[in-house]
Amino acid sequence: MARMRRINVVIGSELDDRLEREAAARGVSKSALVRDCVERGLPEPGENGLRWIGELSRFNADVESADIDTELYGPLEVDS
Repeated sequence: MARMRRINVVIGSELDDRLEREAAARGVSKSALVRDCVERGLPEPGENGLRWIGELSRFNADVESADIDTELYGPLEVDS
């Protein structure tokens, strides 16, 4: 494993409580849980973000390809 670096992250008390409960449930430290969440949440270097299109179908099977922009970015705002 690569050498670890210490960083400071400021989070609210509710998030810290959730983090502590989840870490205890998994039997890991809060730091290990944060590393895991960050690792899974960050795109790989050079990734263009298109993998999230495939992820949409997991959450909303009714998404039509014509609606993908609306699903990703929200409804189009038209100036009247």
